[in-house]
Amino acid sequence: NPAYEDNILLQTDYVASFGKDGNFETGFKGTIRKITNEYLVEEQTNGSTWIVLPAFDNNMEFTERVYAVYAMLGNKVKKFSYQFGLRGELTDMQTGLTKTNEINNRSYFNLFPSGSFSYELSDINTLQLSYSYRINRPSFRNLTPFADFTDPRVYFVGNPNLNPEFSHSIEAGNLTDWGKGSFLVNAYYRHKKGVVERIRILDTLSGITNIIPINLSIQNDIGLELAFYLTANEWWKLNTSFNFFRAHAEGSYNGDPLESKTLSWTNRTV
Repeated sequence: NPAYEDNILLQTDYVASFGKDGNFETGFKGTIRKITNEYLVEEQTNGSTWIVLPAFDNNMEFTERVYAVYAMLGNKVKKFSYQFGLRGELTDMQTGLTKTNEINNRSYFNLFPSGSFSYELSDINTLQLSYSYRINRPSFRNLTPFADFTDPRVYFVGNPNLNPEFSHSIEAGNLTDWGKGSFLVNAYYRHKKGVVERIRILDTLSGITNIIPINLSIQNDIGLELAFYLTANEWWKLNTSFNFFRAHAEGSYNGDPLESKTLSWTNRTV
């Protein structure tokens, strides 16, 4: 199962300042990624003879081209700072199985606005508010319509008709920065649409379970993030973060409603 990957990145940016604290930035970014995955499964018979399994003999090719242009405008007026941005992205993808000539093309264009605001309460305290709209594209493995043989009873099969996930994110918090340390309290809300989930389908005749990714649900996350940084001296620095959130996902499959609710927390300290 050897894989080969080639990447090309083209990027240019332009930055201009105006007034005392004003800043304007625009640019272009193009990424081209090509992945070739040769796949072959053989079975040993009679102790020495290897026989190719025809259902698992193919070459997968994945090509993704993403072209983006963006513009950002920011300024500071007394204690108030703001920044607005807009990014347009054209995505062109192709997945295929070369030996069986199964080719699937996907192309879509999206606009992604963003904005952030901050207000200095004092020399060390700053209120922050931000919004962003983002995209999470499906991976090449989730898009390739080919069974991955890792277990004779369970096959993972990609879905070439997967759509990307989109999310709206709103964050509000307070940053306290006193030079040698900082403390951030941040609350957030994220709404995700077209969340990719893996479903299991059992073939009652063969007893084989197929695992397939689909755009199954929407998900809402509400959370609180705490981050603390301290430089005690030249050799001792502390950086810790704590994230507590609630995730609520809803969807349906074949007319059956699906729902999950999760409370979780994470901590990272270095």
